[in-house]
Amino acid sequence: MKKLLQAGALLLAAVGLLCLGVFAFKGGGAGKLAWDDPIVRKSLMTFAYKIYGNPAAQNGRYFLSKIVFHNDGTGPVQNLSVSYQIPDYISWTTPQEYPEIPAGQTVVQVYYPQLPSKVTQLSNDTNTTLETKIRWADASGAMKEQVLRSNVMLRGVNEIEYTDLPANEVVTWYDVFASSDFAAAMVTPNDPVVKEFVAEVTKRTGGSMAGVAGGGREVARMMKGVYDYMCDTGMRYTSDSGVPAKIGDVQTLVQTVRMPRDVIITNEGLCIELALLWASVMEHLGCKTTVVFRPGHAFTVVRYGEGSDDYIPIECTAITPMAVGAEKSVPFDQAVKMADEDLQKQRYKIFVNVQEYQKQGFLPPELPNIEIDKIKNILAQRSDHTATAYAQNAGTGARTDAQTGQVRQGYYRYVGANNLVSVDVPQAWTRMENSPIPGMVFTAQDQQSSVAVNVFYYPNLSTPNEAMQTARKGVSRIAGGTVRVSSQQQKGNSVVYTGTTSYRNGSTQWVGMFAPSQAGVIGLFVGAAKGYFEKSQPIIQDIISSTRLGAGNGNEEGNGQNE
Repeated sequence: MKKLLQAGALLLAAVGLLCLGVFAFKGGGAGKLAWDDPIVRKSLMTFAYKIYGNPAAQNGRYFLSKIVFHNDGTGPVQNLSVSYQIPDYISWTTPQEYPEIPAGQTVVQVYYPQLPSKVTQLSNDTNTTLETKIRWADASGAMKEQVLRSNVMLRGVNEIEYTDLPANEVVTWYDVFASSDFAAAMVTPNDPVVKEFVAEVTKRTGGSMAGVAGGGREVARMMKGVYDYMCDTGMRYTSDSGVPAKIGDVQTLVQTVRMPRDVIITNEGLCIELALLWASVMEHLGCKTTVVFRPGHAFTVVRYGEGSDDYIPIECTAITPMAVGAEKSVPFDQAVKMADEDLQKQRYKIFVNVQEYQKQGFLPPELPNIEIDKIKNILAQRSDHTATAYAQNAGTGARTDAQTGQVRQGYYRYVGANNLVSVDVPQAWTRMENSPIPGMVFTAQDQQSSVAVNVFYYPNLSTPNEAMQTARKGVSRIAGGTVRVSSQQQKGNSVVYTGTTSYRNGSTQWVGMFAPSQAGVIGLFVGAAKGYFEKSQPIIQDIISSTRLGAGNGNEEGNGQNE
């Protein structure tokens, strides 16, 4: 028994020594640092630079780089540190340090770049490099260093990528537009340009906006004011689609989408740009908005309560009638109905709740300073040159000399179309009757300023819109021009229009009106080459105010009077 106990003790001692040997071997072994190939985002949308720098956005999904480090050795890895730089944009960051990584352990290093706002000055795609510096101590305690380099594209500030998923993960339409939530960062309710735009709208709606507190009726009134202002000031929808692009294993659609301020300044926009402008304006007015993406289109929904029916959608492109298949202007109520029907029938939809996403870190970029006085002047001139403004002035001027009752000195008065029209033009202007364009019965033009007056008469038509369509077709067929109507305003039985006509060698801007009568429809248009239209407003306004449509003044058809 004693020998058995001694043998057992010897066995236990041997096992203990073996364990100590293994422990000593492992504890005294060397660490071996290894890492997986870094995961690096191939491109960044520069307007969204705040999103990439925010670890909280979508639970950290939008990192630039991720590296997984392993200790594959038998001892610890000492003094690992990792830092990054993007030359010209981010200097070397303060290193993230790991004093010791035990054998068999793993650490993950994720990088959220704090890009400067100057990246929004990039108008075109720009290639740059992400540099990652890795430092650690080897078994002897000596420091080792390695720098990894990865190519990164900085997108132009107005370019949006609709997905960041690898091509083999794109299965459904939702995958194709997986990055639509970035659009929330292009909603800018606090932009001074948006504020001035809202101020102009407010002037036209009586000087006050009660906001969402006024309930659905007040929100609808606000929205109608915005919609009517866009129509009256000639804001237009322009069509464009995304361009497929491939970077590495990511196949995406890239679309140039401008900020709301740019849409305001140019007075035109894509459907997504108009939707973002609507969201910016209504958010500025205190409403909650959602930008809706569906296949091939985007529009805005404005919410004013907590109920499921407390919302008003708006078809943003209806400001341009042809965009929605209409031949004449689309009223606000119809634009709402169009959007609501679209919302109900579409199977595939992505809803970007602006306030919710911005709370999660999808914040707008810092926009460059802008001369706000110039914006005020642009908006003021635009308001002065709407169909509404021209309609107020049509036929209101004094056309005769107060003492003699005759046509003013230096002017010629055209009277025509069975005395249905008369207009005063400067006597020195070139004049012609019966143009090759069907219905155009009189033309007068100033050769220096390009300002021209055209009188139309359609004895067999009955409405201004019929006359407008006929005139458009005639100008297109005979003169080769493309006529676009920007806005129109009813004034009694007459309709006042503004718009542009484009030719191969340039374009003209014009204002005109058609009036019905028992003997047909009579109309007059005044325009000038772009650049001269604004400069020539005094004479254009004078001609409009001198015009009489729909009633004779006692002169024979075609006769002119002058002093």
